[in-house]
Amino acid sequence: MARKITVNLVNCKHFSTAINVLPTEIENVTIEKQFDQTIGQNNTIRPYSDVPGPRGLPFIGNSWRFAPLIGQYKIQDLDKVMIALNNQYGKIAKVGGLIGHPDLLFVFDGDEIRKVFKREEILPHRPSMPSLKHYKSVLRQDFFGDNMGLIGVHGEKWDNFRAQVQHVMLQPSTAKKYVSPLNDITDDFMQRVHEMKDLNHELPDDFLHELYKWALESIGRVALDTRLGCVSKHGNPESKRIIEAINTFFWTVAEVELRMPVWRFYKTKAYKSYIAALDSFRELCMKHINIAMEKLDLNSTIKNEENIPIVERILRKTHNPKIAAVLALDLILVGTSVAASSTIYQLSKNQDKQQNLFKEIKACLPSKNTAFTVDMLEKMPYLKACIKETLRMYPVVIGNGRNLQSDAVIFGYHVPKGTHVIFPHLVVSNSKNYFQDPEKFVPERWLKRGEIAESSSCPYSGQPIHPFVSLPFGYGRRTCIGRRLAEVELQILLSKLFRKYQVEYNYEKLTYKVNPTYIPEQRLKFKLIERDC
Repeated sequence: MARKITVNLVNCKHFSTAINVLPTEIENVTIEKQFDQTIGQNNTIRPYSDVPGPRGLPFIGNSWRFAPLIGQYKIQDLDKVMIALNNQYGKIAKVGGLIGHPDLLFVFDGDEIRKVFKREEILPHRPSMPSLKHYKSVLRQDFFGDNMGLIGVHGEKWDNFRAQVQHVMLQPSTAKKYVSPLNDITDDFMQRVHEMKDLNHELPDDFLHELYKWALESIGRVALDTRLGCVSKHGNPESKRIIEAINTFFWTVAEVELRMPVWRFYKTKAYKSYIAALDSFRELCMKHINIAMEKLDLNSTIKNEENIPIVERILRKTHNPKIAAVLALDLILVGTSVAASSTIYQLSKNQDKQQNLFKEIKACLPSKNTAFTVDMLEKMPYLKACIKETLRMYPVVIGNGRNLQSDAVIFGYHVPKGTHVIFPHLVVSNSKNYFQDPEKFVPERWLKRGEIAESSSCPYSGQPIHPFVSLPFGYGRRTCIGRRLAEVELQILLSKLFRKYQVEYNYEKLTYKVNPTYIPEQRLKFKLIERDC
């Protein structure tokens, strides 16, 4: 019989009882009363050693499972690892003995995820990107100093940086200000889409990279207040350099961040390329921030702060161009997601849902050339539901997590400080425990019964959704700071694309890999059929 221990966790002084939750973070759901952190005296708690999980080998632990040639899994198969752990061990599983990494504790239960989040520490630590942290705090410490940004950073430095930028980034009016310039960028991209089509009206094999370019151009306009030229037909030397850097970054980041961290001892080719890509981003950001700084008169008065660009607002608030540059760098690193590709794919495979969306879009955009305006953001509930459903099925990041800064009790186990607790949203949000027919693309499940005509008779509409099983933008104080802007970008692109084209996909079912975001493995050979009206 397993040995049991008794832990007294009455006084959880390391945890905050005030959770900072954005008003829009979880919609249409009533959050239950905050989890009571007091466990109570003399409760019997099982030791950490009892947590189920795969056994490691002597000296090398479980690292061999991800090793080339001899391992069970490729590093791109972390989604399959999570699914296998859930199938074999149930709602909680531990993977220990990972050389260079803390233990990973996977929690596959919405209620338990809620409890961990609700006892959030004042300065939550998220297990992410140690090589990026090394880049900021060691390799380029002379540049970053105390302003290390939000990605790969924790503790007081993270908190201080966020305090300087969150007021600007999280206001709803900030995203709305960029609707018009993002509409212009999307119009330029739609012209490129038209030019890309082959004789069969299909898009090229590298369309995923074209979506990266569109996302990069959009981020550049927001974070640097400039057009980079990424969606123009011929581009320019700077845009070609940054596109090459983003391609290099996505090729190397999984190799550097997810494999055994040999970069700490030996600088591999992938690591050197990774650092070079980060340097390219940093230099690009600093160049354009300096240009903005030269144009800015900090002594002038502003009648309405909400009408000026993000860059100018940050510069006026901090008088420090590096803060604006570091924010732009972080937005570039996390903003070139592939949520658009997955949404297009699902709508192309579900023509009835695409037709529902087209009707909604056409009511707002009477012609193919109608500009997307701010008031349309709240007039397309079905479009928003399509995006939510896509992110449920294919979250851009397959799991969230926290690095415990003190001991905790999870699922009745005593979990020690330093453990990485992983919330595998890909698995949980595709589970029959939480969603009826989770394999089906059903945007109506995110709508109230009768909210629109399509949801009036849909059996999926109005069903309660657990608020902690699908969190594509994170939770609490570490919620993605660019969420509002990302949603606006997606709404504009999808409305423009499906207003002009009926989209089909006539090839094999897409499979996905972790790289480190969740991306399709196959070519995105979408067929575009221009609509008559």
